[in-house]
Amino acid sequence: MPSQNSRSSTARFRSCVILPLVLGGLIQGCKPPPKPVMANPAVVIEPALVSQLADARIDAAKAKLEQRRPDEALALLISALKTYPAAQEARDMAETILRETVWNLPEATLDHRLPIDQIHFAAPASLWVSLGGEINTTVRWNLETLRIESVLFPAANCKTRSLVFDAGHRSVVVERGPVSLLCNAETLKPIRDLGSLPEDLTPTAVIVFSPDGLLLAHPGSASENDPPRVWQIRDAASGEIIRASDPLTEAAPLAAWLDRSQLRVIHADGSLLEMPVSPVEEIHRTPLTEPVKLLQAQFSADGNSVLALQQQEPHARPVQSVISYSEADDGSLAPPALTQRFPWSRQPNIWSWLLDDPEKAPFTIDGNTLKILTSPHAPIEFTSPVAAAAFGAKSVITGEANGNVTIHRLLPLPGPHTGGRESGSINPASLTDLENLSVALAGMRYDETTRAFTRLTVEARLTAFSACSFDTILSLFPRLDFAAVSAEFTSIRQRAAAPEAFNLLHERLARALPQAPNPIEETFRAGDPTAILTAIQSAGGSGPAAATALAMALKSDHPVWIAACLTAAKDLPQLLRQISLSRIAWLEGRKADALASWPEIFPELADIRLREDWNGWEQADFKPALDDIRRCVRGELDAIQVPASSTAEQRKAIAARLADPATVVAVGKRRFAEACLQAALAFSAHKEETEVTFQLANLARNMGAAPEPCLRAEALALTALGDYVKAHPRWIQLITEHPVETTLPGDYAEAAYTAFENSDPRQAMEILTTGMHRFPQDGNFALRAGWVALLTGDSERAYRFLREGQRIGFPAEKLENATALLTIAAAQTGATDDAAVYFQDLLKIDAAWADPATLDTLDWPAELKATLGQFAR
Repeated sequence: MPSQNSRSSTARFRSCVILPLVLGGLIQGCKPPPKPVMANPAVVIEPALVSQLADARIDAAKAKLEQRRPDEALALLISALKTYPAAQEARDMAETILRETVWNLPEATLDHRLPIDQIHFAAPASLWVSLGGEINTTVRWNLETLRIESVLFPAANCKTRSLVFDAGHRSVVVERGPVSLLCNAETLKPIRDLGSLPEDLTPTAVIVFSPDGLLLAHPGSASENDPPRVWQIRDAASGEIIRASDPLTEAAPLAAWLDRSQLRVIHADGSLLEMPVSPVEEIHRTPLTEPVKLLQAQFSADGNSVLALQQQEPHARPVQSVISYSEADDGSLAPPALTQRFPWSRQPNIWSWLLDDPEKAPFTIDGNTLKILTSPHAPIEFTSPVAAAAFGAKSVITGEANGNVTIHRLLPLPGPHTGGRESGSINPASLTDLENLSVALAGMRYDETTRAFTRLTVEARLTAFSACSFDTILSLFPRLDFAAVSAEFTSIRQRAAAPEAFNLLHERLARALPQAPNPIEETFRAGDPTAILTAIQSAGGSGPAAATALAMALKSDHPVWIAACLTAAKDLPQLLRQISLSRIAWLEGRKADALASWPEIFPELADIRLREDWNGWEQADFKPALDDIRRCVRGELDAIQVPASSTAEQRKAIAARLADPATVVAVGKRRFAEACLQAALAFSAHKEETEVTFQLANLARNMGAAPEPCLRAEALALTALGDYVKAHPRWIQLITEHPVETTLPGDYAEAAYTAFENSDPRQAMEILTTGMHRFPQDGNFALRAGWVALLTGDSERAYRFLREGQRIGFPAEKLENATALLTIAAAQTGATDDAAVYFQDLLKIDAAWADPATLDTLDWPAELKATLGQFAR
């Protein structure tokens, strides 16, 4: 590329000053000189001024090159040569641009007329395009036939956050909304719901396939509200989990890599986790030698190195670094390779941060402009903002916000010509050919009159190319061979997807959208049973009429109509079949059958629709039918649930309902057992309900409820009654004869308290000590352990338990009592200074503790109140 500073600042200043004077003189009608030199015979300017005009355009071209706009620079240089053909610098600069610049030409367009979320290209001819807006879907194009061959079932009001493919493009994970679907990449049929991916992770870095495409790994949460992550390795064909880790406590994961033997995960602190695929092998963790703070990362294709974005000083820009686990370098982290490995979109991806440094980024996308920066490339301009881009070896594919996808062919560079020809002079004919070449390659022309660039259509570029004589171009630039450029240009056939190419998409979208009122609705409203059954049979097994018929039948009180719809239906979604069978059972009086298949937490129709392909059954609104079943189920279950702060009358009514044999028939054994158990636990707090508590616990046990909570309900009832002799053996049985994982902290606290009440303080202390080992992070248990220890007179252990609870953190609502007990325990162990500090903390919570009268309101042993009273005086 020519030097950007070859012209002096004086020359630039002179051209800027003189040019307006020249043009002003022309406007005023200056007399032409005797020897005009101008490409346009209608305007005549003195040779010196013509040279200066050309110089101004050369300077403007240099500025355009600094802005990475070789297309506009070339157009300016052609204008300079048209003005002053002898401008050798303009000719040399044009030759350099033609020799070094990779040009592009649109060769195919796909106008979806829906916003673009993602695109992904697989050579030679497969293209996936995710479409957003009010309804979301992903389509697969065959670029040879220029037709859509597959469509992912549509979902309403969500974006496609990522598309992650295996290397062979047989499987894809489509992350849209809160759902990540493993799909067959060719058919786009869903295989399995992988759950939601933590939003703070980069999908393309942490959803990974093994190189052979047989395995898949991804992170997830252990539960909906649980921040620790688990890693899952799955069979890519079925989605079945092969191995899952326990919840991990390491720093946040940033990137992963998987092969047939192990999963590698790098974390924000640089540590590496290696989880073998085999469940019998141990997981290994390797910290980084020097502590770092990584913000983003991406593994190489072979997993032996990681490109990371490393945080430096607090106010310094993060820097890229490479962490290597091997001396080998497969080159997959180099910018050109990364562009082909990972498409760009406005959704989270590695280009969002890891590779957004303009000094190192291989490309930039700014609004309607895409610039490739790895070598001199002509920018690509669009009519609407760029939403997604994918890069091939010889092409760039772009998706715009207006739904247009364009495939741009990258033209080869001209080769060196060794014919030994001398450079010819520029004349009007050669200028025309040179301008045609510039128009064909750069796609624009500089208008000398308006001083503006005119962007040309593809048709105009092709016309200019066909009119260009490459023999003339060779005479102008004898060192450049345009044979390869000409061959590539000639091979390009302009194509646009025909309307029928979108038929598969339009048909699937039509099956996903609610339809206009169907005539079958009037048949149902008329109420003629014979006509309705005939209409159901005529509606077919799917489509608008079949969906409407089922929705109308579910609103009715006629189970035979619903059964007729089920008989005729084809590919009925499982949820609709479940609703239908439950509705039939309810209408036939079989309440237990109606309730049996439903979980405690009902599914949301919108969530189901994100995970399942209903293939046309979504054309009718089934939400009312699901809501109706939900109300029926909840009504039956609420009738046997003990409300909070229940009255004696409410408990009596519920006990009577649970004693009625018809109740178990209505709700089924599983729900009946759960209701009896929950009622027994609720009744156990009331002394007068002890007998009923035992009856309910026994009913629950006999119906299959877990034995531990049944035994707990009986022990609680006896404890509330004050029968510590009978309660204690049950608590001991609960903590000694049942699995540890089924016990609760309260079981140990109550076992210790009843031991104290039965005059066995030694056993009480042993139980509390065991409980502290079992529940080392339970501040509430530590508080109860301290209380029981104080009751037994063991202030040393009480102080130790309470100090441990203080370290863990007491529940906020119990902090006041805990501080009072800490004051007492510290005082009784002789730590009077500590006791005084605790008492001051107590006064900060409530100053009333300074009044000895406050102690009289406490239902505490006299010796404890006396100890506290020493500080209240």
